[in-house]
Amino acid sequence: MMKRVLLITTALIFFGCKKEETNPKFKYFDFSFSNTFETSFSVKFTPNDSVYLREHWNGRTVFDSTTIPKSETNYIALITKEDKKTLIDLISKTQLKKYDSTYYENYSDGRFYTFYIDKDSIKKSIAIHSYKDDVPKELDSLAKWIYIWKKNIKLIKTNKNLTFFSSKYILPPPPPPPIKTR
Repeated sequence: MMKRVLLITTALIFFGCKKEETNPKFKYFDFSFSNTFETSFSVKFTPNDSVYLREHWNGRTVFDSTTIPKSETNYIALITKEDKKTLIDLISKTQLKKYDSTYYENYSDGRFYTFYIDKDSIKKSIAIHSYKDDVPKELDSLAKWIYIWKKNIKLIKTNKNLTFFSSKYILPPPPPPPIKTR
């Protein structure tokens, strides 16, 4: 009798536990972002809780050598379960087949971002440099979330060599301001 109760209790615990999401809704995902005077970075999300980041350049380091992240530096960070769930929810809303590969408006500054996603047997790069309403809301929301998330994470410098498919069109930093002489 005692063995039966123990066996039933163990079975209920084992089968009653909610299985954590193991399918991340994407096989591979990376994102690159540049804006005219602040930052240019790439970030790669992995199926686990590790995230890799490359700060291509950072406009603040020109004026403050203690600023993190530093230009031309690779980092690793951890993503919380809550943030990972939000990211997966945002990515799951992306229907890659319906998106164009480019949303481009011809202007000289502003923000430029690129996604590279391998999802649902589709590998696609999507580049966005536009303020028009033709940019899909799902892509813009995902980009904004990543940008804000990146500003709030703790970065750990790494010497690991990193590759980002989305960084193909990363622009160099703007030239420094001219030195004023009297």
